[in-house]
Amino acid sequence: MNKATVINNVDHKNLKVDTRLNPNLKVNRSVVYTTEIGELHKEFPLIFFKDPDGKTQLHAILGLAKDENLFIGDNGWTTRFVPALLARGPFSLGYKKSVKESDQQDPVICIDMEDPRVNIEAGEDVFLPFGGEAPYLNYVKKALQTIDSGIHFDKTLFTLIESMDLLEPVAINIKLSNVEEVNFSDYYTVDQEKLSNLDSENLAKLNQFGVLSLLYFVLSSMGNFQTLIELKNAKSAMY
Repeated sequence: MNKATVINNVDHKNLKVDTRLNPNLKVNRSVVYTTEIGELHKEFPLIFFKDPDGKTQLHAILGLAKDENLFIGDNGWTTRFVPALLARGPFSLGYKKSVKESDQQDPVICIDMEDPRVNIEAGEDVFLPFGGEAPYLNYVKKALQTIDSGIHFDKTLFTLIESMDLLEPVAINIKLSNVEEVNFSDYYTVDQEKLSNLDSENLAKLNQFGVLSLLYFVLSSMGNFQTLIELKNAKSAMY
């Protein structure tokens, strides 16, 4: 169980995170947020998923087999951008209790001290020797901010596309060899025809909320399945 502790540069001045030990990276997909579509569409296929409760999510596809991340090499990620949920490591955001219920809660950075990556001997420093935030912590903070703002922006994106019926089921069949075939089902993508045929009022609404360009980014990201195929074939050729 995650036991989150608020970090500070006194009690945790020697804290390190071994980023090499990350079992969470061995996944073939990751939930991603609206706030990172602008970056992630350049690297990964992005497709929508509806969970058993009907809740919409956006996923980045990382591999073509179970527990396979084709974007991880011997030295870590091979991509320029990393999904925030995987980049945050053992950190999370918490919120201080306000004196008044009407006051806005201030976010604080927490760490799971029982996570095996957390130690005081090896890995990335969390704080600098004189108490400042280390580059790694700044990297984590950006990921946490992306998640925090993305949770709110997701509601806007999903509400708009569902109210305009802009999603369509997508069946992705990838043939890697004469015997190996990969199928993706229960996924959705943007219905390009419906999007193109929207009236001016709905187009203006999508543009007003900053959603229109993101939908085209999601559509363009489908071309990244070809990158996955090339990475998979290169990996298979090594064995």
